[in-house]
Amino acid sequence: MALTEEQRQRKNEMAKLNRAKKKQSVKPESKYESDSDGAIEDAVENEVEEVEEVEDPEIARKRAIADKRCESLTLARSKIRPKSQITKEKDTEIALMKAENERLRSENAKVMSAKPKVIEKYIEEVPQPIRQRPVRREREPRQEREREPSIDYLAQQSYAEQLQTRLRDNMLQRMMSDTFM
Repeated sequence: MALTEEQRQRKNEMAKLNRAKKKQSVKPESKYESDSDGAIEDAVENEVEEVEEVEDPEIARKRAIADKRCESLTLARSKIRPKSQITKEKDTEIALMKAENERLRSENAKVMSAKPKVIEKYIEEVPQPIRQRPVRREREPRQEREREPSIDYLAQQSYAEQLQTRLRDNMLQRMMSDTFM
């Protein structure tokens, strides 16, 4: 809960008075003992005024900095928007978007209601062709791949050549299966 400037000043003055009273109770002086409470308060106020008049430049600088901080805080607090305001703004934006969507739907419905009449007339005039199943072509099996080399041919090749052909065939088969399946 933030205090107003007047409340803060009042609180500071009361704290100074209390400190002065405590100081007097520790060091009782004869002139204050004989006076009434009103005289003590007057004397304390005079001391407070004297303290305020003789300000240290360091204290003045700190007070100026504190004042600037207070001003910046009040400015920042004034810019804070409550959640209710944010939700109201979002609700208004959503309502505007819904209204725009409804308007676009109604325009789209008008356009669509005009188009089917033209399309229906066109469809009635043009008969639709009957779909026929495509004729399958039978593939001729490749006898080269299916047929394994004869024993005589394998006997003539060296072992390295046989491995190379097997690896190449395997790679081709993988590529074919990856590509077409």
